[in-house]
Amino acid sequence: MSVSSEIKTFLQEAERRNACCRESFETGKQGGIYKERCPACRAAFTAGVFTGFGSVTDPEKAFHLDMRLEAPLADKLAAILAEEGLEPRQYQLKGGKVRLYYKVSSAIGDFLTYIGASKFALAVMEKEVYNSVKFKENREANAVIANLDRFATAAAEQRLNINILRECGVLETLPEELKETARLREEHPDMPLSELAQMFAPPISKSGLNHRLKRLAEEARKVKEQ
Repeated sequence: MSVSSEIKTFLQEAERRNACCRESFETGKQGGIYKERCPACRAAFTAGVFTGFGSVTDPEKAFHLDMRLEAPLADKLAAILAEEGLEPRQYQLKGGKVRLYYKVSSAIGDFLTYIGASKFALAVMEKEVYNSVKFKENREANAVIANLDRFATAAAEQRLNINILRECGVLETLPEELKETARLREEHPDMPLSELAQMFAPPISKSGLNHRLKRLAEEARKVKEQ
């Protein structure tokens, strides 16, 4: 199975708590008109568009992700991604279609994380680090590693922080909101932050969830420095 097929299968089978997010995913997959109903709908819609129209190369061979779309859908998706800080490059194709694409590993990793495929994003970043260490000067490799540090907020790094805190007996000593955050992240390892934030009772904002995850990361850092 190709990398593209693996990601699409994963996204198709991924848990989506809200009915509106499930509908947004199917709308994107069919190339339909996007209607935002909750904060997590954008990521679900984008995941659907990629599932229906996207492809990504095996990171062992090259770094390239693209989606070939009808112009109205391309314009809408490009606007959504730009607002999320994930602005794609664009190329006008024959027949009126538009190709939205990324050719930089960090951008591909950020996009995959946004649509809920963080484990595939981490594989892309790890391969870029490996390539840089093997084929480039140390200064260039350090720049890529810095990009990997920036990627530390992704679900894979979040789960690692939680495991460190649990193994050292620190997790149970933390405030209830941090323990709840750790529990929900582990129960939903690949759920986008915007949707995961809605799992709390009551729901919290995406920025509020990000703040809690940063607090967990800080606690894990303290443990590692002991």
